[in-house]
Amino acid sequence: MKDKAGVIDCLTGLCWHHGENVANAEVSWEQALALIETLNAAAGKAGWRLPNINELESLVDGSRARPALALATDMFDLPGAVCWSSTTSLYEPDWAWALYIDKGAVGVGHKQQARFSAWAVREARVPPMDAHDTGSLRCDSAR
Repeated sequence: MKDKAGVIDCLTGLCWHHGENVANAEVSWEQALALIETLNAAAGKAGWRLPNINELESLVDGSRARPALALATDMFDLPGAVCWSSTTSLYEPDWAWALYIDKGAVGVGHKQQARFSAWAVREARVPPMDAHDTGSLRCDSAR
């Protein structure tokens, strides 16, 4: 179910912002970080952040494509093809890891180039789930 805040992935306990691209445009890595700060300021310090590459990869379902996401895609606005992560490349500090939504693949992008979108995530308080529960829940805007 889509609402103002997002959707909880019950397997990871993460709440994903319902709008994948917080900016509605391709942004640089620094702009993505700034947009998340703006989102938090507007939501009263809601705890949103740019996800790390492992968190983004946790969304991938290898049996799907266009998009290759395990969560129900009707719960999100998915305008961007590639999402920035907060993970900097170990070998090239001017580059950061990103997830290609359509393919479910990861790659890197130069932080100064406005080429990818920003997707906000935060920790969610979820009740304990059965090991077989793979569903998603709505994430209320209040923390």
